Amino acid sequence: MTDDARAVPQQKSEGVPFLLRIAGVIARFALSAMARVKVEAQGEVPREGPLIVVANHISNADPPFVAGWLTPMLGRKMNILAKQALFVWPLGPIFRRLGASPVRAGGSDIEAYRVALQILERGEVLTIFPEGTRSPDGVMAEPKPGVAMLATRSGVPILPVGVSNTDRFLGRGSRFPRIGTRITLRIGKPFTVSLDPTKPRREAMRDASDQIMEAVAALVDERHRGRFGSAIERDTNL
Repeated sequence: MTDDARAVPQQKSEGVPFLLRIAGVIARFALSAMARVKVEAQGEVPREGPLIVVANHISNADPPFVAGWLTPMLGRKMNILAKQALFVWPLGPIFRRLGASPVRAGGSDIEAYRVALQILERGEVLTIFPEGTRSPDGVMAEPKPGVAMLATRSGVPILPVGVSNTDRFLGRGSRFPRIGTRITLRIGKPFTVSLDPTKPRREAMRDASDQIMEAVAALVDERHRGRFGSAIERDTNL
């Protein structure tokens, strides 16, 4: 951990709330009924302590897909940041119980950062789609800088997750899912990132962002990787 990072207390988080368990069962049943689901994990996932789950985003099906299968593996609630406008009655209390935390649309990055840090300080799981929105073509887009900033400053482990082919199952503009599509969820191994002290801060932060995205790219099908697949090709050719 660099001087820039600060330790987040290793509090023990609570288990999965009943409503969230029910939502997970529904998500798994619905997706399994409509698609050919494959889930692969490279090892054990952390069941205690703060954790940042990072995944690519190519479809509206991604949040229930990731949370539906990963929540029971983690044995605890997965928190995600969502637009404050969604938290109206009667949906607001339900979203909160399902692990969503409101942030103002158009609000400052500092505000979202503080909400995210509070989640980690409680020893909980924070789920982030670094691109900030769905990819229009299924290819991984550039990440927002907040993920690398949060990871390097907190020192919290990152769990990379790769989602493949959900864009073919339920892509942008699709009104109905494409039944029978094979979709894959791959879960990597936790790791931490830190800033390179030999580089200017902006460059070091960009490198940390790339490291996070490359870890996710290693878990998705080749067509999704975009420029983040170049590191995988270099490692393969060594």
